[in-house]
Amino acid sequence: MKTTILAITAGALLLIPATASARQDGAAVTSAAATPAGIPLDSPWRRAVYQQAHDSFLHPGWGWRHSERNYVLGMALARTEGLTVDPDVLFAAAFLHDWGGIAPFASPGVDHAVRSVELAEPFLTEAGFPMEKFPAVRAAILGHMYDREPDGPEAVVLHDADALDFLGGLGAARLLAATGDRPDYDQALGRIERFAIDIPPRLKTPAAREMAVPRVARMTDFLAAVRRETPEGTRP
Repeated sequence: MKTTILAITAGALLLIPATASARQDGAAVTSAAATPAGIPLDSPWRRAVYQQAHDSFLHPGWGWRHSERNYVLGMALARTEGLTVDPDVLFAAAFLHDWGGIAPFASPGVDHAVRSVELAEPFLTEAGFPMEKFPAVRAAILGHMYDREPDGPEAVVLHDADALDFLGGLGAARLLAATGDRPDYDQALGRIERFAIDIPPRLKTPAAREMAVPRVARMTDFLAAVRRETPEGTRP
């Protein structure tokens, strides 16, 4: 039942009609009452965060659509697990957690989560975010990767939501889309295979671990299909 509820919640994002462009007029975003997934933009700071993500975090793997999925799935995990999370903290962390890994904001030699915190603190201060909540935002951003230990309820659900977005058909699509100008798929296919093994044991919530099972099966089936369809002696 948990898997069904969460799958419906997260999967609903795929049913939202695509707009003509992800980079529509900024005024429309600023005046919007909610994101495409229905996340409330009911304060100036939320609109500022979403505006920044929508306009500047344009990456097929780590961009604003990934952030929106992380928030929706994180809130669903919290409800399913009975965890009390602050929606403001999760919103800020979900939409800003990969900021420091996206050009031109990345800093060479600086972990992308650390860089995201460096960028997020002054931005949120200027936007009017209630900064007494920022320590929880910082913890969630720093703990979001699957190989980190999250500290706090918002960090736990963001960690698991972010990890789940690396799994399944959607995870495979993200990894393949992130090949950039590489000449082949070797890195992406290797990560798909590795993540299917490495990520599930690191999930923190029972609901996320349950959701991971069919996602891993889909990744395994995908890799098997790639191997079957590759002529003998050639490489995909």
